[in-house]
Amino acid sequence: MLAKPLASRCLAAALALLLLTGLGGSSPLPTNLDAISGTQLKRHLSFLASAELGGRYTLSAGNRIAARYLASQLEAFGYRGAALDGSFFQRIPFVTRTGGQDSTITLDEAPRPFVHGEDFILRDPAATLPNLSLKAALVFVGYGASHPKTNAYANVNAADRIVVCLASGAPGSLAGESLPENWREQAALEHGARALLLIPDEKLAEGWTQAAAYARRQSRPRARPKTAATADPPLLPTFLLSPEAAENALSGFGLTLKQVHEAAKSGGALPSVASSRQCAIRAVENEKVEYSQNVVGILDGGDAELKREYVVLSAHYDHLPAQGETIFPGADDDGSGTAAVLELARVFAEGLRPKRSILVLFNTGEEMGLLGSGYFTDQEPLVPLEAIIANFNIDMIGRSRAADDVQRENAALTDRDSVFLIGPDKHSRQLFELSKQTNDETVRLRLDYAYNEESHPLRLFYRSDHWNFAKHGIPIIFYFTGLHADYHRPTDTVDKIDFEKMTRITKLIYATAWRAANRERRFELDVWKRPGSSQ
Repeated sequence: MLAKPLASRCLAAALALLLLTGLGGSSPLPTNLDAISGTQLKRHLSFLASAELGGRYTLSAGNRIAARYLASQLEAFGYRGAALDGSFFQRIPFVTRTGGQDSTITLDEAPRPFVHGEDFILRDPAATLPNLSLKAALVFVGYGASHPKTNAYANVNAADRIVVCLASGAPGSLAGESLPENWREQAALEHGARALLLIPDEKLAEGWTQAAAYARRQSRPRARPKTAATADPPLLPTFLLSPEAAENALSGFGLTLKQVHEAAKSGGALPSVASSRQCAIRAVENEKVEYSQNVVGILDGGDAELKREYVVLSAHYDHLPAQGETIFPGADDDGSGTAAVLELARVFAEGLRPKRSILVLFNTGEEMGLLGSGYFTDQEPLVPLEAIIANFNIDMIGRSRAADDVQRENAALTDRDSVFLIGPDKHSRQLFELSKQTNDETVRLRLDYAYNEESHPLRLFYRSDHWNFAKHGIPIIFYFTGLHADYHRPTDTVDKIDFEKMTRITKLIYATAWRAANRERRFELDVWKRPGSSQ
């Protein structure tokens, strides 16, 4: 291949330098890069993944012990507590709904009571189950419309009854009409109904298992918003029936689910039928509030102006609940990332003070759906989000695939010289170039961007704590070595960690974060486009 002319090569080098430094001059590497210690990483991880901590489940005593350990280390390194009260603990209320399993719908002559979460769910599964106890006769009103063109209630009395109707679709006579939201509930309420039972259409019936599973997931602990907008209460108690429960309810009107589905396909006519059959609805739900905590600390930067900006180092330290005597140590997930952030915190504090401040964020509730990081970014930012110039997030960096490993579940693991990077090019070309050049000048790992592709089915860009920063337009890099056979299993233990590789990755993160913290200018957001937007 012919060499490029000298002028072209010089121009290319100058452009690369411009991307890397953001007009701020070449950024040196940290002088204490080799202070990153595999021994220290192992020491931290051996404690965090020990049997005594029981897996660090978000709402467990083991999680609180882990939080205390992390806070004590940060304090010893010289960090200050970043929580609003000056401590290292950002307390987060987690609300669990209880009692849903005791909620039932009982139909006269049915073989058994129908159970919430299996046989029926709320029409809006994310809503709160009402406390309710009522018994009334049933009335079927087809599509449930009450309109000048067609009124299903014209020849039946729904007052003080429980109305049964289709969950979707409309009669053919209303084709093209603009109907208000919740028109079925409004119609039932206007005619004096006490509750509404919805018959699933064909699509809902086919996907019932998934719909019910989704509704049950809503009963898991959720972070309570700091300031919740007042939601409009449901017009009246409204439940979606399973295919089995719907079939039983329709039988009292001389109908079958198949007949109703056939009519609904074309908007065909459905009868309105009253019945003397009684239905009892018992719904019970209470809230149980427990607390977990993010662990947060700040190392103030050395520059009088730039210290008002922050580089965030993050990892989640929570894992899974024990099952009886079986615990899930979570050595790789994410004990490895947590140990790495602790070691990064130490070397940042012991080395030459960076210009910008370093904010260390150990997230709780990641395993429940990125709840701790979401609380930090969306509910209670402890520093202004616009002051955060980058987030370096670490989740599972401790494993390697041996050359002779043919286990299918380990096929996606990186080898001893590779690491997956996700997100470095999503916001800023400058961050991408900084990451790449820093790797070339330090540990020379193979940077694998397979999971960075939007088309990748796992969509990992949206599945770890960095996402809550990225969605706000904050440049991020997510470091990850791959899923494996021990992921979310009791066998995710410290003895399987490749500490030599973990040390190299931690050095790469340190050098990259150090350079980011010492840039003269912030990263230019010349790439970022919010998902689903045209801007």
